[in-house]
Amino acid sequence: MRDAGSPHGPIVLGVDTAAPTVGLALVGGGFDEVRTQRIVRGADAWLGPQLAELLSMLDAAGSSLSAVAVSTGPGAFTGLRVGVSSALGLAVARNVPVVPGSSLRSRAAGAPNGRVLALLDARKQRVYAGWFEVDGESVKAIGPEVDEPLEQVLSGAPTHFHAVGEGAHVHAAALSLRGGVLCESAHPAHALARWSRERLHEAVDPGAIALRYLRPPDARPSGKGRVLPRR
Repeated sequence: MRDAGSPHGPIVLGVDTAAPTVGLALVGGGFDEVRTQRIVRGADAWLGPQLAELLSMLDAAGSSLSAVAVSTGPGAFTGLRVGVSSALGLAVARNVPVVPGSSLRSRAAGAPNGRVLALLDARKQRVYAGWFEVDGESVKAIGPEVDEPLEQVLSGAPTHFHAVGEGAHVHAAALSLRGGVLCESAHPAHALARWSRERLHEAVDPGAIALRYLRPPDARPSGKGRVLPRR
């Protein structure tokens, strides 16, 4: 893998499809481009043209990509697969490494200083959740990321905290009753790309990337002997 980029520092393309609002971000080398779209199904149809547009901008400037950063989970099964597949295909085509990142950490980045709860809706009365301590650019995980009912996540929660992520909006009322204050942050694809520029030493070959579902997908017989995933 080559260490590409520009005289102005590494250029990273971030990809996050862990939730319905998917996003791409091209950061570094004078670029600070973000593309987002809320998509319930068919994210690949949007990702392809948007990736092509960002890469055309990069090529027109005579710059080259240093790495691709991608959220590997937790999140929606189908969305994660589409995003990671696109990211890995791009990394192989451009001969650059991949920086894997947490979809929850990327949502906590940019939140106000203090204790932050990042949430994604996991359905079935559950959430994907992670507690973080934010101090400026520092985002430190407090314990493991989990797939649990919200009440269990909030057990022992501080009296005041900030809540971010799509799951926080789904459960806004319950969080407010427990001292949570909802806040908005940059799209996680942008946060992930910015974070990854400082951690290119953590980049790996595309073949080493693994998804972090936290929960095994449900399965059901199709009637023809195959097993199909079900959300």
